[in-house]
Order: sequence, then structure tokens, then C-alpha cells
Amino acid sequence: MKLRDLYTDWRVVAGVALACLGAGNWIIGLNRTQEYSQIIASAPNAAAGSDYRSFDELDASAGGAVLEPLTAREREVSYATARMDFYHATFLTGQVLVLFALIVTFWGVIAVIQSDSRRAIRSATAGGAGPPAGPAHSTR
Repeated sequence: MKLRDLYTDWRVVAGVALACLGAGNWIIGLNRTQEYSQIIASAPNAAAGSDYRSFDELDASAGGAVLEPLTAREREVSYATARMDFYHATFLTGQVLVLFALIVTFWGVIAVIQSDSRRAIRSATAGGAGPPAGPAHSTR
């Protein structure tokens, strides 16, 4: 088996490309998820039940700001949560891509080894230096 056999097989090349893409997604997703989780953790913890407010609880002096009940800090935490969810999906996608890439690369390497061994057997049998035709029997 030669190195040229490996880099000309489409499965090996596709596996390496997918591994690079998956590793990039994995690293970026991990870093950004940690970054946004720190933003969320540093936010003052609002009451758990404050996500839902009925119309009676809304401030009448807000001038009809029903569509904007969040403060600036709550909005920042909400955006950080959404971004963290996106990068968490990117992180998981990276892991799946790396796993799939390892499987495809392994499949490609096995195919290259098989074709190389078939080629070696063909060349050995064509030259007459193949294995003996059958077991030697002694007549006693």
C-alpha cells in the first residue's frame, strides 16, 4: 500500500475533510457555549416564575409596552441563551461529524488495504509464484 492509494481514495479524502469540519464545529461550539453560559451565570437570577405575567400584572404606566416586558439585562440574557443553544447544537453537530468521519475514513482505509492485497495476489499468481495447487500427498 502506498500513500498515493490513500489520498486518491474518495472515502479517505471525504473522511479527513469531514473530520476537519467536525473538529472546527466542535471547538467553536465548545468555546462559544462556555462563553455564553458564563454570561448567563453572571446575570442576577430573576424569579423563576417571572417569565409569565398576565395582562393584569403589567404596569399601566408603561404606555402600552406590552410587547417589551424585558429589561435590558433580561434581554441580554435571553439573547445569550439563544446563542448558547445555537452553539450547543454546533458543538453536538461537530461531534457527530467527527464520529461519522472516523467511520468513513476507516471504511476507506479498509477498502484500500483490500484492493492492495487483491493486486498483490493477482500479480503473484500471474507470475507463477502463487501458492501450490494443493496439498502434497505421499503414497505409502
